[in-house]
Amino acid sequence: MTGTAPIAFMRREPMIEAKPASEGTASDEAAISFGPDVRLTCEDIESGAIGAPRLALTTEARVRVEESQRALFEAARRGDPVYGLTTGFGPFVKFNACSDAHIQGAGLIAHLGAGFGAPAPAPIARATMLVRAQSLAQGCSGVSVETLERLIEMLRCGVTPAIPEIGSVGASGDLIPLSFVARVLAGDGRCLNDEGTGTLDAGDAMRRAGIETRALSARDALGIVNGTSFMTGYAAVALARAQRLIDRAEEITGWLYRLLGGRAQALDARLHRARGHEGQVRSAENIRREAERFGPFEDTTRPLQEVYSIRCAPQVLGACRDQIDHARWLIETEINGVSDNPVTIASDTAVLHGGNFQGQQIAFASDALNAALVQAAVLAERQLDVLANPDLNGGAPLLLAWEPGATSGMAGAQITATALVAEMRHHGLPSATASIPTNGRNQDVVSMGTLAARAAFGQTERLAAVLAILSLAAAQLNGLRALGRAPGRTTPAPAWLGEFVTLQHDRALFDEIARLTRMNLEGATPERTAA
Repeated sequence: MTGTAPIAFMRREPMIEAKPASEGTASDEAAISFGPDVRLTCEDIESGAIGAPRLALTTEARVRVEESQRALFEAARRGDPVYGLTTGFGPFVKFNACSDAHIQGAGLIAHLGAGFGAPAPAPIARATMLVRAQSLAQGCSGVSVETLERLIEMLRCGVTPAIPEIGSVGASGDLIPLSFVARVLAGDGRCLNDEGTGTLDAGDAMRRAGIETRALSARDALGIVNGTSFMTGYAAVALARAQRLIDRAEEITGWLYRLLGGRAQALDARLHRARGHEGQVRSAENIRREAERFGPFEDTTRPLQEVYSIRCAPQVLGACRDQIDHARWLIETEINGVSDNPVTIASDTAVLHGGNFQGQQIAFASDALNAALVQAAVLAERQLDVLANPDLNGGAPLLLAWEPGATSGMAGAQITATALVAEMRHHGLPSATASIPTNGRNQDVVSMGTLAARAAFGQTERLAAVLAILSLAAAQLNGLRALGRAPGRTTPAPAWLGEFVTLQHDRALFDEIARLTRMNLEGATPERTAA
């Protein structure tokens, strides 16, 4: 987190159950169902994390979860070794488990209760629980329906665990972060308060919500902690934001084409179809639609070929779209899959031991998302430079100052954009290949998927701020033209920009940047205003 404009969060009262998947889809407004017959998207996870959806297990989920638990215990009764049930955890698998399953479960949760740092934002904690519920609802984890229902009830009631941001290497899932969810289920630990700004005792929070707490068995405890849900929750929300930010970047770029009178050939659909990249075709179409919104825009006195930040914007943003599409496929596969160990196949009464908790896919997806966000910011910062440069902006004053020398225009804002891009490059290093062995050499190759997902999430705020500054510069150029301080025609600004007072005297833009950053993250797209 960068600390800019945190997502608003309030405690929710219990909601009525959603329709089962057979009666409605998981993306129905204000309703999310969990189960193998439902496919959740990144946007579903984000909306459930920041809103108050009705939540329910589908009938198919309930049947599958119960069958899975029966199969797990049947395998244990016939003498099959079952990790965490008949054995110790991690490198202690060669030792026998505690004879009391609830003591075994409590010990697992207790020793994982480490971690470090500030709690993850409330929407990320909720996204984590949503993803974990969907994974367990696939009916391959052998957990009890009762424990899964209590997890969903926590979401309904706004009981949100305080989960430290640091502690997962993304290998045996997100053991440490998810243990803080398990602790709350057992009535221990801390929860975020109603505003998401502090914490309160988990037992008190659960009692106030009317949710029963009880000790978790070894299998239920392991089922909660042994998955990729923390990193996947981060990645899902980051991707939903990134999709909106690319939309916004294309919209602003189309606005710039109108302002500058950019050459229309660079947006010709035939040009982009000739190359064949779907993302590029879509970006060019989106930019062209915005550029043509109020009729012809081209100024034929401009150079035949614009600088790359204008002319190649469809190629750059289109590549970002393709990258996001690939990341989406990986993340949504993870959301709707089983990231557990062991995995129970009820139809065969088989308990399979493996490594579905290894987060390499999310690590790669998050690194890809990160790279796309950084390059979109690089493009936007260069577009800002075009607006600030009299040789490229059609003859407007340097840095869009009202009276150069006496005023400084967008100078401070441009420096801020440069600093943001530097921050993004710093946080843009890949994490998916940064393995450090741990856990007594048991986890000898780790994904660092949680680090990658957290980094991608943070980048969304920085890109949103760069786009905010770019839109303020476009508004300033428009205003200078409208008031006769720069040559060229004006063009309607997007309604989400709100009222912008042209800088005739220097003023602090901090609050305006923060406001537009939030608008960009939320993707507000009301109808445009008149010029």
